[in-house]
Amino acid sequence: MFLLRFLRWFFGWVRLEAEGGFPERLLNLATREGIELWGVRRYGLKLMASCPARQYRLLRSPAKRCGMKLHVKKRHGMPFIVRRYRSRAGVLAGLLLFAIILQFLSQRTWVIEVRGNNKVDKEEIVHVMESFGVREGANLSSLDIPSLQLESLQKLPGLAWCVVNLKGSIAYIDVTERVSPPQLSNPDHPSNIKSTRDGRIVSVEVYTGQAMVQKGDAVTQGMLLVSGVVDSSVGPILKRSQARILAETTRTLEVSVPLKEIQLLPTKERILRPYLHFFTLNIPMFTDGTIEQQSELKISKNMLVMNGIDLPIGIINRTYVLLEQTEIVRTQAQAKELAAKRLAEKKKNQLASVEILSANEKDWLNNGKYSIKGIYTCIEDICMEEQLIVE
Repeated sequence: MFLLRFLRWFFGWVRLEAEGGFPERLLNLATREGIELWGVRRYGLKLMASCPARQYRLLRSPAKRCGMKLHVKKRHGMPFIVRRYRSRAGVLAGLLLFAIILQFLSQRTWVIEVRGNNKVDKEEIVHVMESFGVREGANLSSLDIPSLQLESLQKLPGLAWCVVNLKGSIAYIDVTERVSPPQLSNPDHPSNIKSTRDGRIVSVEVYTGQAMVQKGDAVTQGMLLVSGVVDSSVGPILKRSQARILAETTRTLEVSVPLKEIQLLPTKERILRPYLHFFTLNIPMFTDGTIEQQSELKISKNMLVMNGIDLPIGIINRTYVLLEQTEIVRTQAQAKELAAKRLAEKKKNQLASVEILSANEKDWLNNGKYSIKGIYTCIEDICMEEQLIVE
């Protein structure tokens, strides 16, 4: 039924009215001459019917023989639409161009969405997938998706699983991140334990291997603490050494802050370079030349959003913050405060895993620099495992 209606619309049809004469004879003559009529209705002396546009003229001869007059009441179908707009060729050309562009766009992928990632950066995943052809504007139907997924896992070791699912013009990259298994001891690899720094032993806990030091011994960096060669009644046995040896050590941290220095700092001047992003095109919306001065780039995107998905149409703003050499002048109090802050950050990074027994911090001003030096007595694990090479 749908195909019949479409064909009638495509070739055109008319709704006609016939009056006078003999309507029944007109219907018989039309059938005999192969003229298709449908939707036949009679209203008193008038007959209403529909017929193909190309057969309307053929109906005039039977109507004349039956003493009836024909009138077209309404025209339907594509031929009449084209005739109506034949003086507006641009409209038809635009419609044709729109249909071609729509067909082209429907065969491409315009939105890339990454789902399931927490630790692995989205940009890293998208960059790797782009190298395999998964990008905006690509025809993904021509890609070998299974092979692509296996190759992408080799370049993304943080992922355990990756699949590309196509839904219309959206490519969903669904990933599962890898969970690293705990490292288990391997007794087949014998090893020694050596000292990571100078100090004095305060406790010794040896789980496997043969202890070479005891509480109260002074050790130096690189000194053997536990040996993987264990003496037994049957001779030497090679083992993987495991131990926890705490020592009293000394750590020294120092920071300096100049009272005067030159830094490259941002100014209040900013240069905006907007681009119209249309699918794979970035169309500049500015006429300025290159930026000669040193600058810091900030990128922001304002894309069209539909159902929570960013469409590949919008504005990309590239803002250049101009930088200039600026002289920084600090008072002694400001330099002291900044030096203390930097020393605290250094302690947090370097002494986070140790126990600080005592601290001796000194500060001084010399040659235009304010310095703080801290000497810390600590308790820390000084074990460092080293594989035992057997020849």
